[in-house]
Amino acid sequence: MTVLSRSLAFGLLLFNNALGASIPRNADAAPRAAIAVKLSPATLQRRSTLSGAEIVESLIRSAQNTTNAKRDVDFSVSPLIGLSPAQIAELVAKAKQITPSYVPADFGAWYQVQFKSDAPTDGSFDPEVVNLLNNLGTQEEVSSCQPLGTSKAPAVNPSNDPQFANQGYLKAAPGGIEAQYAWGFAGGDGANTKVIDIERGWKLDHEDLVSQNITLLAGENVLDRYGGNYPHGTAVLGEMLMADNNKGGVGIVPAAKGDVVGIQRTVGGGPVENPPEAILDAASFLGYGDVMLLEMQVPDEFLNLWPVEIYDAEFDAIQLAVALGITVIEPAANGGVNMDTPVTRPGSTVPKSLLTVGHAHFRDSGAIMVGAGSSSTPRTRLSFSNYGSRVDVHSWGENIRTSSVDVPAYTDSYADFSGTSGAAPIIAGAALSMQGIVKVRTGNKLSPSALRSRMKLGGTASATPWTDKIGVQPNLKNLIDWWQLNYL
Repeated sequence: MTVLSRSLAFGLLLFNNALGASIPRNADAAPRAAIAVKLSPATLQRRSTLSGAEIVESLIRSAQNTTNAKRDVDFSVSPLIGLSPAQIAELVAKAKQITPSYVPADFGAWYQVQFKSDAPTDGSFDPEVVNLLNNLGTQEEVSSCQPLGTSKAPAVNPSNDPQFANQGYLKAAPGGIEAQYAWGFAGGDGANTKVIDIERGWKLDHEDLVSQNITLLAGENVLDRYGGNYPHGTAVLGEMLMADNNKGGVGIVPAAKGDVVGIQRTVGGGPVENPPEAILDAASFLGYGDVMLLEMQVPDEFLNLWPVEIYDAEFDAIQLAVALGITVIEPAANGGVNMDTPVTRPGSTVPKSLLTVGHAHFRDSGAIMVGAGSSSTPRTRLSFSNYGSRVDVHSWGENIRTSSVDVPAYTDSYADFSGTSGAAPIIAGAALSMQGIVKVRTGNKLSPSALRSRMKLGGTASATPWTDKIGVQPNLKNLIDWWQLNYL
């Protein structure tokens, strides 16, 4: 889809981003506190002269007049998704053609409510937002409500010793994913594949990334929301895309095409963090067999960290992306949570086992969910990593040598990265390597479900898989050799 085919407002956003994608001077304002509200089908059907936005405004004002509200809160209401109805319909039609079983969500029923106050920087909720969510969650007019934005990203420890020898995750199993072995096969370096990373910010002119021509496609590139935006995003990109240029290290798939989409937006007033819109933006730029990496995590009612898909709008967006044939890589999050236990989401008083495979409440977005294990072998689950039956695979969650940025000078460097945020790009790189090889050998790429199931074959198990519950670390050598003997 070209820029000319998108809406005028979205086209202007792309133009403005292109002017200063590396260090946007106007994108560092703190995002506003915001929520997303989905109106129920019955409410939308029986509305008379009021628009959906006006109904939401009325509900917010009524909620402010309850005894739970401490004061009136200034706010604005706008559609949650900036893509036009025609653009969304085009994506849905394409998804149904590719995946006939896909049941479309009504993205037009979602609205965003932005408040004048800034979102807290400590990962907590504004008390007024909590009051409103709790009130709205009980209203029959509301099908779902949730916070907007993501939780604070894990820190990066700076280091200035970029040596390929320290990139153990690239090397032979059981330590690494056998990326070096995959490079010996056409497509194993990620040629003819594409990935989009979704998060807050990146230093796109880093010496080991600048030649990759990574482009900001939508949203804003925010320099420093939490003191780690640029180090975090730059590390994520480096794991996958560091150039083979005798500088620093080398990415898992240096021949892949990589781009980025920012979660911070100005549509509707802003700035506001809008992950579901970012997911749909990225989906509009990707095709069948491409990869989308979600570098996000969200809090539950008690501020425990969970994968983004526990929120309904994000789940709907991920499910559409997967139905389009896009492989979505999703960190399990850094909450140390057993995800086979029920989760209570903000705006809801009913705990649900959304991520417990086999439970009546379980729902599968189709994303590949990634846990974090130790860099040493035998590998064990790291204490911060979420775990459970929904986690598909894992990789290193510590000592991940990659590109980074030294703060406060924001100069190029290399660092040891960590977290499920660090494990997920390794899995994304493995997925891209697999797709590159399959493309060369068959002329096609694997569906998201086929890729997810194959990534588990012949992988390296953790020391105690029955308690670690983070799946296996993919082994590209076993996968390639198995395909050679059986299928390709």
